[in-house]
Amino acid sequence: MLEPIRERFTAIRLGGHCRLDLARRAVSVHRVGGSGKLAAPRVAELPLPERLERPGAAPDELAALIASALDAAGGARLPVHATFGDDLVRYFIVTPPSNAARMQDLRAAANVRFQALYGEPASAWQLVADWQAGTPFLACAVPASFHRALQLAVKAQRGCLVSATPNFVAAWNRWRRQLGADAWLATLDSGVLTLGLVAGSAGAARPRLAAVRTLALPGELPTAAWLREQVARIALLDNVPAPSVLHLDGRQPDAWQALSPHAREGMTVHWCESANAAPRFEGIRASVAAFIAARGAMR
Repeated sequence: MLEPIRERFTAIRLGGHCRLDLARRAVSVHRVGGSGKLAAPRVAELPLPERLERPGAAPDELAALIASALDAAGGARLPVHATFGDDLVRYFIVTPPSNAARMQDLRAAANVRFQALYGEPASAWQLVADWQAGTPFLACAVPASFHRALQLAVKAQRGCLVSATPNFVAAWNRWRRQLGADAWLATLDSGVLTLGLVAGSAGAARPRLAAVRTLALPGELPTAAWLREQVARIALLDNVPAPSVLHLDGRQPDAWQALSPHAREGMTVHWCESANAAPRFEGIRASVAAFIAARGAMR
C-alpha cells in the first residue's frame, strides 16, 4: 500500500516538477527543480493542429500530443503546474444579482453573462470565477476539450495536475500588490495582448478589476505607438481614465524597446520579469487560480 506512495515522492524529489504552457496552437513543457542527473532543466514544445480547436473536437488527439510533450521533457510521474494561454481564455466581469443568496445564483449570472457576450451557451466551456455575492467578480472560461485533454495527458504520464491557471490570472496574482493608483496590468502572451483595467483609488486595500480586454496582435508585431493607442482606445470605450503606468507581464519584443520605464511624458510602461515558479494562490481566489485542476467541472 505504501510502496506506490513512496515511489511517487521519490520521483518528485529527484525529478522536480513541470511547468506546462497550453495555447491554441502549441504546447510547451519545462521541467525544473530536479536533483542529481535530473538537475538540468529540459524543455519540449510541440505545435498543435488547427483542427483541434474546432467546437466539439474530441480531446483524445490533443491529450496524446500534450502527453508526448510531457514525456519529451522527462515529466512522467511529476507534479504539473499548467498555464492556459490568453488566446484560449475568455475573461469577463460578472455583476451578481442584488438578491443573490446561493452559489447557484452566482453561477446562473455568470452563464447569462457569457451567453450575452459571446452569443453561445457556456456548455462547451469550463467556467470558473472569483465568486463574490456583494461585488462584481472576474470569470474565466476555457474550451472544455482543452481542459479535459490536459487532465487525460497528465494522467497518462502518471503525474499530478497541481494547478491549471489562466495566464492573466497568474500574472495578476504575482503583481497585484505592486499596482499603485492609476495603473493597469497587461499580459503579452500567445499572440494576444490582455489588458486588466483596474478600479480603485490610491491607498485602496485591494485593487479591483473593472474589466479585462483581450486584443489579437496584428500579423506583424505592432509598434510601441500601437500599444499606447490601444490603451487609450480601451479607456475611452470603457469610460475610465487611461492609466499613467502600465505593468506588462511577458517577453519584451525588440520593437517595444522604446517603451522605457522612465518615460517623461504619456504612459509609463513597466516590464515585469515573469516568475519562474509555480503560481501563487492569492489575490484572485484559488477557485480561479487553481482553475479546477483536480476537481473536475465546477458548474
